[in-house]
Amino acid sequence: LGGYSLDGYTHDAQVITYNGPDIDYTGREVLVGSNANKVVILDVTNKSTIIKIAEFDYPQIGYTHQGWFTDDQRYFLLGDEEDELDFGINTRTLVFDFLDLDNPTQIDNYYGISNAIDHNGYVNNNTFYLANYRAGVRIIDITQIENKSMNEIGYFDSYPENNNAAFDGAWSVFPFFESGNIIISDINRGLFVIRKSGT
Repeated sequence: LGGYSLDGYTHDAQVITYNGPDIDYTGREVLVGSNANKVVILDVTNKSTIIKIAEFDYPQIGYTHQGWFTDDQRYFLLGDEEDELDFGINTRTLVFDFLDLDNPTQIDNYYGISNAIDHNGYVNNNTFYLANYRAGVRIIDITQIENKSMNEIGYFDSYPENNNAAFDGAWSVFPFFESGNIIISDINRGLFVIRKSGT
């Protein structure tokens, strides 16, 4: 039906029917692409005429890997897969304000407790589920994201040996089952099915 290749390789993308705060794009199909060294926002409603809305980068780019909207489509949580290795920092999730899709702004960095590499992260309600390689899956409350506050509320370490910056352990997580069960795919140990304790 169409395609887009003007901004290089898109490693991962989220496509939504937009219903966020920027009324200029209400009802449009919007793609946010993690393109190795930058992020692109595209209007892909008309597949034969894709329109670029914006592009942006950020400090200390290693490998722009994957990101996900908050449920209200106001904020976008972005993971860089190689910044921990390249810059010696702890697990970093970059937080962008998408109030104006034409002019996204970075408002925060959330840092984890170790320098384990982040891989895939997804938002369900006010919780961010991050597959964090050797640190397992980290579960983060984002209720106060507008106040630049994110707090870890749980985790499951599928790679208990250590939390080093290496490509082992939790590769992805799926937190969208109605049952409350959460799926973890672990590179070394296979499939885990977990659920929140104490409920």
